[in-house]
Amino acid sequence: MLGTLKEEDIEKLLTEQYIGRLGCHVQGTTYIVPINYVYSNGKVYAHSAPGQKIRMMRSNPQVCFQVDQIRNTFNWKSVVCWGRFEEIADSSEKQNVLQGIIHRMMPLTNTPSEQPSHGTGKTDAYDEEIIVFKIVLYLKTGRFELNERYN
Repeated sequence: MLGTLKEEDIEKLLTEQYIGRLGCHVQGTTYIVPINYVYSNGKVYAHSAPGQKIRMMRSNPQVCFQVDQIRNTFNWKSVVCWGRFEEIADSSEKQNVLQGIIHRMMPLTNTPSEQPSHGTGKTDAYDEEIIVFKIVLYLKTGRFELNERYN
């Protein structure tokens, strides 16, 4: 059975997942990249070293964000959202977001003593350049397929 996710199911999937795909578009070029994120109150929070996605989002802040949960070909959920990129400049808000990402990601690692990548560790060379941002979502849609036979 194919269907449309209810709003509470969309919120649940966005909250439970921790890797999503961010889509940016500038001057005829589309770029899609996976990111680690934390979701709260209609916003996706993430961080990045400087690079293509940051340049593109600064140029065109309208982005697309997607997450999914795939058990198999016949049992999956997917959410696609549209939103606006906003860079976080306030140092205390940046620190809170980075701490949220660390707390979300560290329990999922096989080696918790290792520092997370680019910019979430206190001695990381990227700390000076780390960009912390949020995507303020304004439209969320979701679909699913559920086939008990293949569960």
